Amino acid sequence: MKKKLLLAVTAFFFATSPLFAEEGVKVGHPAPTFTLLDENNREVDFGTLIDRPTIIYFTHNSCFYCTQIILYLNRAENKYGADHLRILGINIMAKDEKLIKAYKSALGFTYPMFAGNRDDVLKAYRINYVPLIVFIDARKIVRKVVGHYIHEEELGESIQEIMK
Repeated sequence: MKKKLLLAVTAFFFATSPLFAEEGVKVGHPAPTFTLLDENNREVDFGTLIDRPTIIYFTHNSCFYCTQIILYLNRAENKYGADHLRILGINIMAKDEKLIKAYKSALGFTYPMFAGNRDDVLKAYRINYVPLIVFIDARKIVRKVVGHYIHEEELGESIQEIMK
């Protein structure tokens, strides 16, 4: 009986979890976009920034692995150049510019970051944890979603795919 109850609860959890929901970011479909607050507390139409191969990097201030990935993203930005590869960060803890400024200052990266602590953003990208990295081609189509730590080699291979 306990086993059946555990299975039923587990099945319910997975069926109702945003990660397994029907809605949300999907490979082969356009990337969801929003108007988000940037590090200067200005509203920015996020979709207008996806105008070239783009990486959207979901993170937050308390994620240790995320800080390592930022080093890889900085190297990728230097290698490919901001004119050819856009990197956009979304801080899922931030509701305004304060956490974004603290995070950027502590880690020294230059690409734009946005406040993403909103239900619509979290649901659209099925954020249950970070890091989450979304690779989007120049036509604004999601090509890959990585929901875990990524090694620099895999990051480079994924960038090559969206640059085609």
